[in-house]
Amino acid sequence: MRLVESIKGIDSYYLIISGNGTFPESVIFKNLCKKFNGYDKAIFSINTPLKKQTGLDALNAIPLLSEKFRTNSIIFIVDGEHIKENAAIEIQEHLKSKGISVNQVLPLQGAFLIKCKTGPNNVILFCIIGGPEVFIEEEVAKLVELKLGVKIDLSRKRESAGRKAIKKQIKQVLREKGISIEELVRNTGITKLEEIFPNICAVLKKIEEEQ
Repeated sequence: MRLVESIKGIDSYYLIISGNGTFPESVIFKNLCKKFNGYDKAIFSINTPLKKQTGLDALNAIPLLSEKFRTNSIIFIVDGEHIKENAAIEIQEHLKSKGISVNQVLPLQGAFLIKCKTGPNNVILFCIIGGPEVFIEEEVAKLVELKLGVKIDLSRKRESAGRKAIKKQIKQVLREKGISIEELVRNTGITKLEEIFPNICAVLKKIEEEQ
């Protein structure tokens, strides 16, 4: 499985949209994809005209994407800070508010998929909540502790200033150890990665199993 920057010459692929920034998600996704079988399965990360919309508002791009691209499979990732209480319910309500009908919701370990429809197009929406409590750096911190033996203080993760401090601390530890997140993921076994990034791995495993 591979994360691609272009779909030229690729007939079938999964599209990924994010309600967050692009780092470290893109790096993590790229290297987690390599851990799962199926080289012919491509995941395409795209910047859309709605790219500045964050949180659940990133879902507003679905009608546009379903018309523009030749795929009905979309992966949506958003940090837990954008969820008030129940991710599945809140995402469904947001979709419906944009005229997207929801037909079925299926649990996928820590993640879930929603079968929905926008206009004449059926869409399978894979939903990943990063963190899952606040942000994906919570999971990165677990990886840093596992591989480098350094514990990141997450006590202020619900504060804006605290989240910035956590991101800064992670970058500082990686710099001091002379290693990147990419290398950490690459050098970690799939079993441990499924424990650290359960939501992402659950979706990738589901995609791996699809014919």
